[in-house]
Amino acid sequence: MLLTACNSPADAPLRLEVTVAFPPRDTIGFALPATTRRCTDGRSLLLEGVSPQGTGVLVRLHHGDSLIAGPYTITAPGDSITVPGAQVAVRYLIREVTHGFAIDSGSVEVERSGDAITTHIVGSGIENAIRQHAWVDFREVPLAPPTDTVPCRYAP
Repeated sequence: MLLTACNSPADAPLRLEVTVAFPPRDTIGFALPATTRRCTDGRSLLLEGVSPQGTGVLVRLHHGDSLIAGPYTITAPGDSITVPGAQVAVRYLIREVTHGFAIDSGSVEVERSGDAITTHIVGSGIENAIRQHAWVDFREVPLAPPTDTVPCRYAP
């Protein structure tokens, strides 16, 4: 999954908090502003928080006819069959070296509060043959209007 930089005002609230743990006992954490975008298919939503340096998280929630609260199954990139399903990609920097992985196991819990969404993600994925663990929280991210859409296609 490709993370793209978004134009966020410098004073935007930090709605994304992430902790990544990797062997032997290291962790890295970051907090960023977050936004949502609706997919042109009308059945998916993107949650993203990305810094200008490229650190960030991208989540695609495949929800079917309407965005529902509850558990979402973590699925492989490109899976558009499993509903509700979620794909999660994490990218971060350590001493100017880029690291990234797709979460392939764990849980995604979605909550709706009016025109905002909150997610709690606990999962892990593999980078360079090492399993990385991540805790990702998007808090009260305003939902994009129905006219703010982007194509959400997976290209291997």
